[in-house]
Amino acid sequence: MQIQRTIQTLETPHVVIEVPSSFLHRQVEILVITLDEAESQTHRKCRTPPPQFAGRVRELGDVMSSVSAEDWGQGA
Repeated sequence: MQIQRTIQTLETPHVVIEVPSSFLHRQVEILVITLDEAESQTHRKCRTPPPQFAGRVRELGDVMSSVSAEDWGQGA
């Protein structure tokens, strides 16, 4: 599956989008969704840990090898 996402402000009731050539001769699903005004005007904040945790976490080894690859959803 391939996805092309575009956000546009519409001035007419017609929407024209160009798609990659890999989309040609294939079925596609087209969704048109209005964005909430608040969401489109403001950027979402990145999540940060609470300040009281600063300097309290230490990495004591390789956390990725602590469980099998299948448990990480990577399969063997």
